[in-house]
Amino acid sequence: MSEVSRPSLSESSQSSLTRRDFVIAAGAVTVGAGSATSLQAAESGRDYDVIILGGGFCGVTAARECQRAGLRSVILEARNRLGGRTFTADFMGRPTDMGGTWVHWSQPYVWTEIRRHGLALHETPGASADKIIVHTSSDQIETLSYAKISDRLEKAVSLYMGDSRTLLPLPHDPFGSDAYRSVDQISSAERLASVANKIPPVYRDLVDGYMASAGHNYCEQFAWIEMVRWYVLPGHNFADMNDAAGRYHFRDGTVALLSAIQSETHPEVRLHTPVKRVQQDATGVSVQTAGGEELRARAVISTIPLNVLKDLEWQPELSAAQLAASRMSHAGVGTKVHVVLEGDYGSLFGMAPSHKALNYLVTEDVADGHTHLVGFGPSRDLLNVNDINSVQQAVRLFLPDAKVLKTFGYEWVLDPYSKGTWCTLRQGMWSRYLRELQQPRGRVIFASADWANGWRGFIDGAIEQGLEAGKRVRELLA
Repeated sequence: MSEVSRPSLSESSQSSLTRRDFVIAAGAVTVGAGSATSLQAAESGRDYDVIILGGGFCGVTAARECQRAGLRSVILEARNRLGGRTFTADFMGRPTDMGGTWVHWSQPYVWTEIRRHGLALHETPGASADKIIVHTSSDQIETLSYAKISDRLEKAVSLYMGDSRTLLPLPHDPFGSDAYRSVDQISSAERLASVANKIPPVYRDLVDGYMASAGHNYCEQFAWIEMVRWYVLPGHNFADMNDAAGRYHFRDGTVALLSAIQSETHPEVRLHTPVKRVQQDATGVSVQTAGGEELRARAVISTIPLNVLKDLEWQPELSAAQLAASRMSHAGVGTKVHVVLEGDYGSLFGMAPSHKALNYLVTEDVADGHTHLVGFGPSRDLLNVNDINSVQQAVRLFLPDAKVLKTFGYEWVLDPYSKGTWCTLRQGMWSRYLRELQQPRGRVIFASADWANGWRGFIDGAIEQGLEAGKRVRELLA
């Protein structure tokens, strides 16, 4: 891992940043992210077997598979680092993840990599805390014991999820049954409203808040079936869903896994290389960078996120479904914030309904008399993650006397190469667009966690898609 840089946005109130300013500022806080081993080669016009657009987990995995197959490949990454919608920064003197963070043994692709490389994990204690603080929809604060309410909470979530085994009988095959089609137009909010009279108010608030944090938006904005998918994948119960989504993370940050995958084959990498145009012809594919270079290859693997696909020039053009999906955009546009409070608040789990500035707040660590929390909210319109006053007001939804000492977050919505956080599909997108998003077009293979079969939006989904892209390109070029 390369030397850790200190964050520049964490200790004082920050004014609103432009997208360009934010990306420049964020470059100062990255921990390694693979850049230490990057190669700046490839003169204009150089030929490859495969050009890989994007250096997140999907792109790095695809590059490894290409290298193993003896294919000459290069990763073109627009940012100053690898990692995509994950990166590890230094916050309070320790590796801290700004993007994708938590992993679980129910996630087959990432767990295989963890075991192969012997990577150490760390537990987020708040995810399993007994102390649950609920800021209710009536603006009251209730403190509950998980041990005492777990059965009732499990029942409430089960009611919300409905007949999950029938809806998604094959969790890693999104098209293994057509049952999901009957509910694909229902939002998370609509589903909760339909069973609200069967769930006591405080449990409705818990379910509403949790689903908002998982969907990373207001519950009106994303499909209920997406939350059923989260519930089904780890085993049809809330306890395992919570563990899979937010309990265990890499001790040394996600950069540890990224570097481990990258080190297996040391792929050629070009950083600071945004792509402008991808054009196919009878002999291959040409890629033009924003700087005017043109590179050619026999095939291209695009790992460009869904919300950014529309920003590139594609010849031939994207399919109508791909373009429509990108223009609609997925719903993951919420906030994630790391917070340090003055004083020891112990291990806690905070929840609030979906239209509050923070829906989810958990203890990450208590050290030196201060408490490090991690929180998620539905929209940057409600929370400026790099403004202490804004964050303090949000934290006081749960802890009225809280004094915020430091705060740090990365605004993925401002990042022009992501324009959002993890993928949560909106109503109808699964039925209309998912299958088409997974299809190659000629010599261009599209791969992204945004349309993964299983853990869509997770690191696991990115690795799944990278492996699939490697297989497809080997078959194409055989």
